[in-house]
Amino acid sequence: MKDILSYDQKADLLYKWATDSLDKTEREVLETWASGNPKRQKYLQQLRDPQFLEQEYHQLKATDSRSAMAEMQARIDRYRLSSRLRIAGRRWIARAAAVAVIAVAGATIWYHQYTKVTPPVLSQEIQQAMQASRRSGAEGAQIASVDRISPRQRAVITRQLKRYHIDSEFAKRLMQARKVTTYHDKEFWLTLDDGTLVHLNYDSRLIYPEKFGSGQRDVILEGEAYFMVAKDRSRPFIVHTPRGDVKEYGTEFNVSTRGKDGSTLVVLVSGSISVTPTGGREQMMRPGQMTTLTGESVMTSTVDTQPYVAWNTGEFSFIDWPLERIMNVLARWYSLEINYGSDDIRNLQFSGNFSRYEDIAPTIETIHNVTGLRIEIHGNTITINK
Repeated sequence: MKDILSYDQKADLLYKWATDSLDKTEREVLETWASGNPKRQKYLQQLRDPQFLEQEYHQLKATDSRSAMAEMQARIDRYRLSSRLRIAGRRWIARAAAVAVIAVAGATIWYHQYTKVTPPVLSQEIQQAMQASRRSGAEGAQIASVDRISPRQRAVITRQLKRYHIDSEFAKRLMQARKVTTYHDKEFWLTLDDGTLVHLNYDSRLIYPEKFGSGQRDVILEGEAYFMVAKDRSRPFIVHTPRGDVKEYGTEFNVSTRGKDGSTLVVLVSGSISVTPTGGREQMMRPGQMTTLTGESVMTSTVDTQPYVAWNTGEFSFIDWPLERIMNVLARWYSLEINYGSDDIRNLQFSGNFSRYEDIAPTIETIHNVTGLRIEIHGNTITINK
Protein backbone atom coordinates (compact mmCIF):
# COMPACT_ATOMS: atom_id res chain seq x y z
CA MET A 1 0.00 0.00 0.00
CA LYS A 2 1.38 3.38 -0.96
CA ASP A 3 2.23 5.68 1.93
CA ILE A 4 -0.30 8.53 2.06
CA LEU A 5 1.83 10.79 4.25
CA SER A 6 5.04 12.71 3.71
CA TYR A 7 7.81 12.53 6.30
CA ASP A 8 6.99 15.99 7.65
CA GLN A 9 3.31 15.08 7.97
CA LYS A 10 4.21 11.91 9.85
CA ALA A 11 6.43 13.76 12.31
CA ASP A 12 3.74 16.37 12.96
CA LEU A 13 0.95 13.82 13.44
CA LEU A 14 3.08 11.53 15.58
CA TYR A 15 4.04 14.43 17.83
CA LYS A 16 0.39 15.40 18.25
CA TRP A 17 -0.53 11.76 18.85
CA ALA A 18 1.99 11.42 21.66
CA THR A 19 0.87 14.69 23.24
CA ASP A 20 -2.84 13.85 22.76
CA SER A 21 -3.44 17.03 20.72
CA LEU A 22 -4.87 15.59 17.48
CA ASP A 23 -8.12 16.97 16.14
CA LYS A 24 -10.76 14.64 14.70
CA THR A 25 -9.56 14.89 11.09
CA GLU A 26 -5.90 14.37 12.00
CA ARG A 27 -6.79 11.35 14.11
CA GLU A 28 -8.67 9.79 11.18
CA VAL A 29 -5.69 10.38 8.88
CA LEU A 30 -3.28 8.77 11.33
CA GLU A 31 -5.59 5.81 11.95
CA THR A 32 -5.84 5.27 8.20
CA TRP A 33 -2.04 5.38 7.93
CA ALA A 34 -1.66 2.75 10.68
CA SER A 35 -4.63 0.60 9.68
CA GLY A 36 -3.68 -2.97 8.81
CA ASN A 37 -0.02 -2.40 9.60
CA PRO A 38 1.02 -4.03 12.92
CA LYS A 39 4.41 -2.30 12.95
CA ARG A 40 2.84 1.15 12.67
CA GLN A 41 0.24 0.32 15.31
CA LYS A 42 2.97 -0.86 17.65
CA TYR A 43 4.93 2.34 17.06
CA LEU A 44 1.89 4.41 18.00
CA GLN A 45 1.75 2.52 21.30
CA GLN A 46 5.46 3.09 21.87
CA LEU A 47 5.07 6.86 21.43
CA ARG A 48 2.94 6.83 24.58
CA ASP A 49 5.65 4.93 26.49
CA PRO A 50 8.07 7.28 28.37
CA GLN A 51 10.79 4.61 28.58
CA PHE A 52 10.74 4.07 24.82
CA LEU A 53 10.94 7.83 24.18
CA GLU A 54 13.85 8.16 26.58
CA GLN A 55 15.73 5.41 24.74
CA GLU A 56 15.00 7.13 21.41
CA TYR A 57 16.26 10.41 22.78
CA HIS A 58 19.57 9.00 24.04
CA GLN A 59 20.08 7.00 20.84
CA LEU A 60 19.45 10.12 18.79
CA LYS A 61 21.96 12.10 20.87
CA ALA A 62 24.59 9.45 20.14
CA THR A 63 23.90 9.42 16.39
CA ASP A 64 24.73 12.16 13.90
CA SER A 65 22.07 11.40 11.26
CA ARG A 66 23.00 14.30 9.01
CA SER A 67 26.65 13.27 8.83
CA ALA A 68 25.75 9.62 8.23
CA MET A 69 23.46 10.49 5.33
CA ALA A 70 25.97 12.95 3.87
CA GLU A 71 28.68 10.31 4.04
CA MET A 72 26.47 7.77 2.26
CA GLN A 73 25.65 10.26 -0.50
CA ALA A 74 29.36 11.05 -0.93
CA ARG A 75 30.17 7.39 -1.33
CA ILE A 76 27.47 6.98 -3.94
CA ASP A 77 28.77 9.94 -5.96
CA ARG A 78 32.44 9.05 -5.49
CA TYR A 79 32.23 5.53 -6.81
CA ARG A 80 29.76 6.39 -9.58
CA LEU A 81 27.55 3.45 -8.81
CA SER A 82 25.11 2.11 -11.34
CA SER A 83 21.80 3.82 -11.84
CA ARG A 84 20.03 1.00 -10.04
CA LEU A 85 22.39 1.16 -7.05
CA ARG A 86 22.15 4.95 -6.88
CA ILE A 87 18.37 4.67 -6.72
CA ALA A 88 18.66 2.06 -3.97
CA GLY A 89 21.08 4.33 -2.10
CA ARG A 90 18.75 7.29 -2.33
CA ARG A 91 15.90 5.13 -1.06
CA TRP A 92 18.09 4.17 1.89
CA ILE A 93 18.79 7.83 2.55
CA ALA A 94 15.08 8.59 2.35
CA ARG A 95 14.33 5.86 4.84
CA ALA A 96 17.09 7.13 7.13
CA ALA A 97 15.62 10.62 6.90
CA ALA A 98 12.18 9.26 7.79
CA VAL A 99 13.57 7.43 10.81
CA ALA A 100 15.45 10.56 11.88
CA VAL A 101 12.35 12.76 11.57
CA ILE A 102 10.24 10.34 13.60
CA ALA A 103 13.03 9.88 16.15
CA VAL A 104 13.33 13.65 16.49
CA ALA A 105 9.59 13.86 17.06
CA GLY A 106 9.75 11.14 19.70
CA ALA A 107 12.81 12.63 21.34
CA THR A 108 11.21 16.06 21.38
CA ILE A 109 8.14 14.66 23.08
CA TRP A 110 10.25 12.86 25.68
CA TYR A 111 12.45 15.92 26.27
CA HIS A 112 9.45 18.18 26.85
CA GLN A 113 7.99 15.62 29.26
CA TYR A 114 11.36 15.23 31.02
CA THR A 115 11.81 18.99 31.51
CA LYS A 116 8.15 19.65 32.26
CA VAL A 117 7.56 21.44 35.55
CA THR A 118 4.41 20.34 37.38
CA PRO A 119 3.43 22.48 40.39
CA PRO A 120 1.97 20.63 43.39
CA VAL A 121 -1.79 20.13 43.49
CA LEU A 122 -3.15 21.90 46.56
CA SER A 123 -5.92 20.04 48.34
CA GLN A 124 -8.95 21.91 49.60
CA GLU A 125 -7.65 21.30 53.12
CA ILE A 126 -4.38 23.09 52.32
CA GLN A 127 -6.17 26.00 50.65
CA GLN A 128 -8.48 26.41 53.63
CA ALA A 129 -5.51 26.35 55.99
CA MET A 130 -3.76 29.10 54.01
CA GLN A 131 -6.89 31.25 54.08
CA ALA A 132 -7.44 30.65 57.80
CA SER A 133 -3.82 31.53 58.55
CA ARG A 134 -4.16 34.88 56.83
CA ARG A 135 -7.56 35.69 58.32
CA SER A 136 -6.38 34.93 61.84
CA GLY A 137 -3.24 37.03 61.51
CA ALA A 138 -1.02 33.98 62.05
CA GLU A 139 1.04 34.72 58.94
CA GLY A 140 3.97 37.07 59.17
CA ALA A 141 7.56 37.26 57.93
CA GLN A 142 10.33 39.57 56.79
CA ILE A 143 11.55 39.15 53.21
CA ALA A 144 14.70 40.85 51.99
CA SER A 145 17.17 40.55 49.15
CA VAL A 146 20.42 39.30 50.59
CA ASP A 147 22.43 41.75 48.49
CA ARG A 148 20.49 44.71 49.92
CA ILE A 149 20.93 44.06 53.61
CA SER A 150 23.57 45.75 55.74
CA PRO A 151 27.25 44.66 55.58
CA ARG A 152 26.99 43.44 59.16
CA GLN A 153 24.01 41.21 58.33
CA ARG A 154 25.79 39.95 55.19
CA ALA A 155 28.76 38.99 57.36
CA VAL A 156 26.44 37.07 59.69
CA ILE A 157 24.90 35.19 56.75
CA THR A 158 28.36 34.41 55.35
CA ARG A 159 29.35 32.86 58.68
CA GLN A 160 26.10 30.93 58.78
CA LEU A 161 26.65 29.54 55.29
CA LYS A 162 29.92 27.97 56.39
CA ARG A 163 27.89 25.67 58.65
CA TYR A 164 26.17 24.20 55.60
CA HIS A 165 29.37 22.93 53.95
CA ILE A 166 28.40 24.25 50.52
CA ASP A 167 30.86 25.12 47.79
CA SER A 168 32.03 28.70 47.36
CA GLU A 169 30.37 29.15 43.96
CA PHE A 170 26.99 28.17 45.36
CA ALA A 171 27.53 30.47 48.35
CA LYS A 172 28.33 33.31 45.96
CA ARG A 173 25.07 32.77 44.07
CA LEU A 174 23.13 32.71 47.32
CA MET A 175 24.39 36.18 48.15
CA GLN A 176 22.20 37.36 45.25
CA ALA A 177 19.19 35.46 46.62
CA ARG A 178 16.35 36.35 48.99
CA LYS A 179 15.87 35.54 52.65
CA VAL A 180 12.53 35.09 54.38
CA THR A 181 12.39 35.02 58.19
CA THR A 182 9.23 34.23 60.13
CA TYR A 183 8.53 35.93 63.45
CA HIS A 184 8.77 33.94 66.69
CA ASP A 185 4.98 33.47 66.79
CA LYS A 186 4.11 33.50 63.07
CA GLU A 187 4.23 31.22 60.05
CA PHE A 188 4.47 31.96 56.33
CA TRP A 189 3.40 30.37 53.04
CA LEU A 190 5.83 30.96 50.20
CA THR A 191 5.59 29.95 46.54
CA LEU A 192 8.97 29.64 44.83
CA ASP A 193 9.83 30.37 41.20
CA ASP A 194 9.09 26.81 40.04
CA GLY A 195 5.73 26.58 41.83
CA THR A 196 7.05 24.74 44.90
CA LEU A 197 5.01 25.63 48.00
CA VAL A 198 6.94 26.08 51.23
CA HIS A 199 5.17 26.41 54.58
CA LEU A 200 7.60 27.96 57.07
CA ASN A 201 6.89 27.40 60.75
CA TYR A 202 7.55 30.00 63.44
CA ASP A 203 11.05 31.45 63.90
CA SER A 204 12.41 29.90 60.70
CA ARG A 205 14.61 31.13 57.88
CA LEU A 206 14.77 30.18 54.22
CA ILE A 207 17.30 31.49 51.67
CA TYR A 208 16.16 30.94 48.10
CA PRO A 209 16.84 32.35 44.61
CA GLU A 210 14.25 34.58 42.99
CA LYS A 211 14.61 32.42 39.88
CA PHE A 212 16.00 28.92 39.61
CA GLY A 213 18.50 28.37 36.82
CA SER A 214 18.90 25.34 34.58
CA GLY A 215 20.77 23.37 37.24
CA GLN A 216 19.52 21.99 40.53
CA ARG A 217 17.10 23.96 42.71
CA ASP A 218 18.87 24.81 45.97
CA VAL A 219 17.48 26.39 49.14
CA ILE A 220 18.86 26.74 52.66
CA LEU A 221 16.69 26.12 55.73
CA GLU A 222 17.08 26.89 59.40
CA GLY A 223 14.06 26.10 61.55
CA GLU A 224 11.14 24.06 60.25
CA ALA A 225 9.33 23.93 56.92
CA TYR A 226 6.92 21.69 55.05
CA PHE A 227 7.77 21.34 51.36
CA MET A 228 5.33 20.55 48.54
CA VAL A 229 7.79 20.38 45.68
CA ALA A 230 7.02 21.02 42.01
CA LYS A 231 7.98 18.00 39.92
CA ASP A 232 10.88 18.64 37.57
CA ARG A 233 12.90 15.56 36.63
CA SER A 234 15.65 17.63 35.04
CA ARG A 235 16.31 19.82 38.11
CA PRO A 236 16.46 18.14 41.54
CA PHE A 237 15.28 20.16 44.53
CA ILE A 238 17.77 20.23 47.42
CA VAL A 239 17.27 21.56 50.95
CA HIS A 240 20.57 22.35 52.68
CA THR A 241 20.67 22.18 56.50
CA PRO A 242 23.59 22.44 58.96
CA ARG A 243 23.56 18.65 59.42
CA GLY A 244 23.20 17.59 55.80
CA ASP A 245 21.15 17.84 52.62
CA VAL A 246 17.72 16.59 51.60
CA LYS A 247 17.23 15.82 47.92
CA GLU A 248 13.73 15.31 46.56
CA TYR A 249 12.47 13.29 43.65
CA GLY A 250 8.96 14.84 43.48
CA THR A 251 7.26 14.71 46.85
CA GLU A 252 6.03 16.16 50.17
CA PHE A 253 8.24 16.21 53.23
CA ASN A 254 8.89 18.04 56.49
CA VAL A 255 12.33 19.28 57.57
CA SER A 256 13.22 20.61 61.02
CA THR A 257 16.64 21.69 62.25
CA ARG A 258 15.32 21.85 65.84
CA GLY A 259 16.09 18.27 66.84
CA LYS A 260 17.91 17.30 70.01
CA ASP A 261 21.45 18.71 70.15
CA GLY A 262 20.89 20.61 66.91
CA SER A 263 20.10 17.55 64.81
CA THR A 264 18.01 17.78 61.64
CA LEU A 265 14.77 15.76 61.45
CA VAL A 266 13.39 14.79 58.05
CA VAL A 267 9.96 13.17 57.69
CA LEU A 268 8.86 11.83 54.31
CA VAL A 269 5.10 12.06 53.82
CA SER A 270 4.84 10.94 50.20
CA GLY A 271 7.02 10.42 47.14
CA SER A 272 10.75 9.85 47.33
CA ILE A 273 13.69 11.73 48.85
CA SER A 274 17.25 11.09 49.90
CA VAL A 275 19.31 12.45 52.77
CA THR A 276 23.04 13.08 52.75
CA PRO A 277 24.64 13.82 56.12
CA THR A 278 27.58 16.19 56.20
CA GLY A 279 30.56 14.17 55.07
CA GLY A 280 28.42 11.06 54.61
CA ARG A 281 26.77 9.08 51.82
CA GLU A 282 23.38 9.60 50.21
CA GLN A 283 20.61 7.37 51.58
CA MET A 284 17.08 6.93 50.26
CA MET A 285 13.96 7.25 52.43
CA ARG A 286 10.53 5.67 52.17
CA PRO A 287 7.18 7.33 52.99
CA GLY A 288 6.38 7.05 56.68
CA GLN A 289 10.03 7.26 57.75
CA MET A 290 11.83 9.86 59.86
CA THR A 291 15.58 10.33 59.51
CA THR A 292 17.68 12.11 62.11
CA LEU A 293 20.89 13.73 60.87
CA THR A 294 23.51 14.32 63.55
CA GLY A 295 26.74 15.19 61.80
CA GLU A 296 27.98 12.14 59.90
CA SER A 297 25.49 9.69 61.43
CA VAL A 298 22.01 8.84 60.16
CA MET A 299 19.22 7.21 62.15
CA THR A 300 16.00 6.19 60.40
CA SER A 301 12.78 5.02 62.05
CA THR A 302 9.13 4.52 61.14
CA VAL A 303 6.77 7.21 62.41
CA ASP A 304 3.16 8.32 62.23
CA THR A 305 3.34 11.22 59.76
CA GLN A 306 0.02 12.69 60.92
CA PRO A 307 1.52 15.15 63.44
CA TYR A 308 3.97 16.41 60.80
CA VAL A 309 1.19 16.88 58.26
CA ALA A 310 -1.22 18.41 60.79
CA TRP A 311 0.64 21.66 61.36
CA ASN A 312 0.79 22.18 57.62
CA THR A 313 -3.02 21.99 57.45
CA GLY A 314 -3.61 24.33 60.39
CA GLU A 315 -3.62 22.04 63.41
CA PHE A 316 -1.57 21.17 66.46
CA SER A 317 -1.39 17.39 66.77
CA PHE A 318 -0.03 15.80 69.96
CA ILE A 319 0.21 12.02 70.41
CA ASP A 320 1.32 10.95 73.90
CA TRP A 321 3.37 14.10 74.37
CA PRO A 322 4.54 15.23 77.83
CA LEU A 323 2.52 18.22 78.98
CA GLU A 324 5.64 20.38 79.20
CA ARG A 325 6.48 19.75 75.54
CA ILE A 326 2.90 20.58 74.51
CA MET A 327 2.86 23.78 76.53
CA ASN A 328 6.24 24.85 75.11
CA VAL A 329 4.76 24.67 71.59
CA LEU A 330 1.63 26.56 72.62
CA ALA A 331 3.62 29.13 74.58
CA ARG A 332 5.80 29.96 71.60
CA TRP A 333 2.86 30.14 69.19
CA TYR A 334 0.68 32.31 71.44
CA SER A 335 3.56 34.27 73.09
CA LEU A 336 2.83 33.02 76.60
CA GLU A 337 4.75 32.13 79.75
CA ILE A 338 4.04 28.84 81.56
CA ASN A 339 4.30 28.27 85.33
CA TYR A 340 3.94 24.79 86.89
CA GLY A 341 2.78 24.16 90.46
CA SER A 342 4.94 21.02 90.66
CA ASP A 343 7.50 19.26 88.46
CA ASP A 344 5.54 16.00 88.15
CA ILE A 345 2.87 17.87 86.19
CA ARG A 346 5.35 18.45 83.37
CA ASN A 347 5.57 14.73 82.51
CA LEU A 348 1.84 13.99 82.23
CA GLN A 349 1.15 12.65 78.73
CA PHE A 350 -1.59 13.96 76.53
CA SER A 351 -2.96 13.44 73.00
CA GLY A 352 -5.17 15.77 70.98
CA ASN A 353 -5.71 17.90 67.88
CA PHE A 354 -6.33 21.65 68.05
CA SER A 355 -6.67 24.48 65.54
CA ARG A 356 -3.63 26.72 65.21
CA TYR A 357 -5.78 29.64 64.13
CA GLU A 358 -8.26 29.84 66.99
CA ASP A 359 -7.91 31.43 70.42
CA ILE A 360 -6.01 29.30 72.94
CA ALA A 361 -8.99 29.13 75.35
CA PRO A 362 -10.69 26.04 73.76
CA THR A 363 -7.35 24.19 73.79
CA ILE A 364 -6.74 24.97 77.45
CA GLU A 365 -10.28 23.92 78.35
CA THR A 366 -9.83 20.57 76.58
CA ILE A 367 -6.56 19.88 78.39
CA HIS A 368 -8.28 20.75 81.71
CA ASN A 369 -11.24 18.43 80.99
CA VAL A 370 -8.99 15.49 80.09
CA THR A 371 -6.31 15.86 82.78
CA GLY A 372 -8.30 17.46 85.61
CA LEU A 373 -5.56 20.05 86.08
CA ARG A 374 -6.36 23.60 87.15
CA ILE A 375 -5.18 25.87 84.36
CA GLU A 376 -5.49 29.62 84.81
CA ILE A 377 -4.73 32.34 82.27
CA HIS A 378 -3.73 35.79 83.48
CA GLY A 379 -2.69 38.07 80.65
CA ASN A 380 0.25 36.37 78.95
CA THR A 381 0.88 33.90 81.75
CA ILE A 382 -0.59 30.41 82.22
CA THR A 383 -0.36 28.71 85.62
CA ILE A 384 -0.94 24.96 85.90
CA ASN A 385 -1.69 23.20 89.20
CA LYS A 386 -3.13 19.87 90.33
